[in-house]
Amino acid sequence: MILHSLYAKGKELPIIGPVLRFGRSLWRHPALEARRLFARDRRAAHESLARFYGAGSAAHRLLERFTASPAFARAFSVGHSGDFDVMMLYTLVRMEQPDVVIETGVASGRSSTAILAALAENRKGKLYSIDLPQFYSGTAPGRYTTAEGNEELKGFVPEGKRPGWLIPDELRGRWELILGDSNAELPELFSRVPSVDMFYHDGDHSYGTMRFEFEEAWKRLRAGGLLLSDDIDWNAAWKEFLATEQPRVSFSYRHFGIARKATSV
Repeated sequence: MILHSLYAKGKELPIIGPVLRFGRSLWRHPALEARRLFARDRRAAHESLARFYGAGSAAHRLLERFTASPAFARAFSVGHSGDFDVMMLYTLVRMEQPDVVIETGVASGRSSTAILAALAENRKGKLYSIDLPQFYSGTAPGRYTTAEGNEELKGFVPEGKRPGWLIPDELRGRWELILGDSNAELPELFSRVPSVDMFYHDGDHSYGTMRFEFEEAWKRLRAGGLLLSDDIDWNAAWKEFLATEQPRVSFSYRHFGIARKATSV
């Protein structure tokens, strides 16, 4: 607040003003802003992993190795998962060693790539992804306001591409893509795969769909398994779910939530 006040006064001064304005423009440059956001998300990921596994665990080494890998690359389309999200997804999969991971929402496939890269390094496990693709033409999709008052994109996959188009061919052997609405496809999947080790929601963020997915997944989630969700602040679904189920551990950072199911007594 004090710095802001000093800047407001100083920017009007004859000599100091132009220097301050130029410095501020550099500070707010998109490239520098992206680096600051990355540093913030990486720090938050390390803090989260320390909470789950301890400050001296292998999780921190795995996270650093992942951020330097091609699977973390940021050449992706709109509607992608954020840096913190994929950092946590990759590292949690490496640490938990799941046999079955289910996600809803694929878009360009950044989250799927992070999960599949971890499964490949684990040398075990399979990812089932459910996606109801929405395509857009041009350089970027338009936006609209949902019935719940949130701003959403009108499309997530560029015209001419398929959901998960970023996923490298060498990672696709552990991946099954299911096209359709999760409200219909998730029960069908659970009839084939009755138990899940890790479930990640990043599809339709309406209250009804989020509650449905959380409840369906929680029933099939193994003891000690992880439920994860993006955009938990879009509605009350995540908060209400936690209040009802009382997971052993829960944590959130910005829009991303993690809950661990209690182990068997």
